Amino acid sequence: MSRRFFIKILIALGLGAYFPKLAEASRLEKLHTPQDGYEPLTSVKFLRQVVTKDSRSSRMIMWQADSAEDFLLEWQLVGEEAAHFAEVNRRDLICSCALKNLKPESLYKFRIVSGERATSWQDLRTSGDGKFQMIIFADSQCEHYEVWQRTADTAQKKFPDAELVTVVGDLVDNGEADYQWRAWHLAAAKLLDGKIFVPVMGNHECYGVDWFNALPTGYLNQFDLPPNNAKHFEKYFYSFDYGAAHFFILNTQFAELDALNPGLQSAQEFWFRRDAANANRPWKIVFMHKDIYDYAQDTFNDIAEKFLELFDELEIDLVFTGHLHTYRNRGKIFARKKSARGTTYILCGRAGDQKYVEPPSAIDDVTFENLHEEPESFIALEIDAAEIKLTAQTVDGKILDEERILK
Repeated sequence: MSRRFFIKILIALGLGAYFPKLAEASRLEKLHTPQDGYEPLTSVKFLRQVVTKDSRSSRMIMWQADSAEDFLLEWQLVGEEAAHFAEVNRRDLICSCALKNLKPESLYKFRIVSGERATSWQDLRTSGDGKFQMIIFADSQCEHYEVWQRTADTAQKKFPDAELVTVVGDLVDNGEADYQWRAWHLAAAKLLDGKIFVPVMGNHECYGVDWFNALPTGYLNQFDLPPNNAKHFEKYFYSFDYGAAHFFILNTQFAELDALNPGLQSAQEFWFRRDAANANRPWKIVFMHKDIYDYAQDTFNDIAEKFLELFDELEIDLVFTGHLHTYRNRGKIFARKKSARGTTYILCGRAGDQKYVEPPSAIDDVTFENLHEEPESFIALEIDAAEIKLTAQTVDGKILDEERILK
């Protein structure tokens, strides 16, 4: 006997009152017509759509509540009269709801409901297999988050049709400080409205409030991410499909985490090889926080030791890194040498107010002209099956780099 059929029998026998959770589940499975006249629900903060394994048919909705209360998520395919309720998971005051079995290339709307109150309707658009646009930031960590807000708002105005947004690590300056996450979300509100967020863990997500290395609890609580089936490292790394690309989100925090949670390198490499073998999209793209180069020594670093040969072997098309707070385009590298073939390496500039100065190097094809005055910047990608168009620009509108990468 199925669970649903069992619930229907209970309701028919009038026993729903004795099994309130089952009765509620039955109500949630029924189609209904959305109601008007709700009072505003103002306790919902930082509403965001987080990436799932396949954004054609699913989405993770998350938010933070001001207080502990019971929420439901109401969702509806635009153009249809019937709507659905979905159950919400709550961990402390952070709430999440996974929507599944959605139709590709379709427009949905959703809102959060609590009693007689509701938020406004929000748009949710599922992906297809065609061309799409994405905005890439790195190192949005700030002392004053209005700098991150200016970078985010500038990118949103320049590329309003982007469907995906990522920050390649170091979202906040201290991953265990709740006020940092609140400031980050407030600054990113316009940018993330209606877009899918793709988080990447950085080393600053692995610091406690005492500034010693710590497990990335704050980051892991903020984002429910696609599973990787790595027992001790769920949500530390993951992958997803979008359009013509398969994305790998890798973790480079070996120095911060090995003593606290050993085995990251072996677990990630095992998963990475298996996941890459099953990837079936034209493009394979990596996002990871720490960079492959040591500018002080003008040579490849310990992160390169862990990844460069693996990227060659798995035929990764592009790798985006951060951490050094400067924009550099290295072009293609294969077998540790500049090459006409192999993986294209892009070092993303900073999106926040923490300034570093790295020296120039012959490994870079594109470097900002004045390294002591390099402003905040971001990257836009336009991806289809045949080519990727990359545009990097500063918040002041200066084009840092433009490139077409052909498949």
